[in-house]
Amino acid sequence: SLLKGADGVVDCLDNFKTRFILNDAILKLRIPFFHGACYEFEGRATTIIPGRTPCLRCIIPRSPPEKKVPIMGTTPGTIGTIQATEVIKFFSGIDPLLTGKLLVYDSRYFTYELIRIEKNPECPSCGGQ
Repeated sequence: SLLKGADGVVDCLDNFKTRFILNDAILKLRIPFFHGACYEFEGRATTIIPGRTPCLRCIIPRSPPEKKVPIMGTTPGTIGTIQATEVIKFFSGIDPLLTGKLLVYDSRYFTYELIRIEKNPECPSCGGQ
């Protein structure tokens, strides 16, 4: 009920258990979801549009083991800026978005990789719908 009426959700969470709960909620409510995550020197971002794009569980079917991991302090800032850009572009109708793509940023080597992602027909959350 906390998300009802929201125009979009920005994921800045630090664990996948909560992310998966949020993923299921946005699918049910059909709310755009701007996902960002960091691990050590790596950051990732994607934009999820329920019914149109792969959901979070299509990309990550199971929760990785929960453990405390140090993160390069600037990486969340970079990923957060990418997420903010996606939100502005989405609500302004500016393409392209990171839909169907996972942006992976490596702050150690200053590299970006764009990985194409597909809906998973066996996804436990959306069933590839």
